[in-house]
Amino acid sequence: MSTARIPYRPASCLPKGIPPLNLFLMWAHSPSTLPHAISLGTACFRDTSLSPYNRELVCLLTAHRLSCDYQWKQHVQIAKATGVPAAKIDAIKADQITGEGFSEIEKALLAFLDEVLKGPEVSDLVFEEARKHFSDQALVEVVSMQASTI
Repeated sequence: MSTARIPYRPASCLPKGIPPLNLFLMWAHSPSTLPHAISLGTACFRDTSLSPYNRELVCLLTAHRLSCDYQWKQHVQIAKATGVPAAKIDAIKADQITGEGFSEIEKALLAFLDEVLKGPEVSDLVFEEARKHFSDQALVEVVSMQASTI
């Protein structure tokens, strides 16, 4: 497990009502960007067209692909609470996102996100498959969400 190279700020540095999560305690080093990060996170995790279930698939794959253990651990618990089965969580961790355990919609979502993460572009084939199942709004939300997850 890695340790923070920059020390976390004390919880007293956070705006009132913001939980003292390590993410926020680190971001508190930049008081000018912290409110915007909180606002983006709130938008991505409360006000999107994606279901909480699909949102957690996005968070898990993002955390896994970027080797972010802290976010992985946070979102495993949230994913379970939204109904993501342990088998799917394990499959994401094992890089098995195209397996039979996932629905066609989930496969399209995860393939789209996987190519976003690998960048710089999503192939036409993967984009068109994702677009069969998700609106333009949802696809933009996926891109925004993966950026704010870590």
